[in-house]
Amino acid sequence: MEQLQIKPLNGIRPELQNIDLSTPERRQEQLEILLCQKAQKGEDVSPLIEALYYLTSAQTKEDQFKKVWNEVVKEKSVFNSFQRVIITAFAVLGMIAFFNGVFKSNEPSQAVVNPPAVGQR
Repeated sequence: MEQLQIKPLNGIRPELQNIDLSTPERRQEQLEILLCQKAQKGEDVSPLIEALYYLTSAQTKEDQFKKVWNEVVKEKSVFNSFQRVIITAFAVLGMIAFFNGVFKSNEPSQAVVNPPAVGQR
């Protein structure tokens, strides 16, 4: 009887094809599982420890970047709100000044009330 050998698909062994590595947490979890398996077998685990260290430090840096980015977005939002308040305040002051000038000009000036006499000298 012949034994059937399963050939790896794209160089990946079949048992590794169904592993979910979509998130950094899943990758770290799978590395920890592999680390435990290799440690139980007595194999060298130093490359796995380095990979785990890299993943945790990369995740920490990503978290710090997200925190800084959120602070920048928050500051920008506060600045935009403050800018809108200032623009609105100046618009209201401009309208007050404009209407104040319009209503005060309704009072006739002296030149209109007493026009200079044409031909009088």
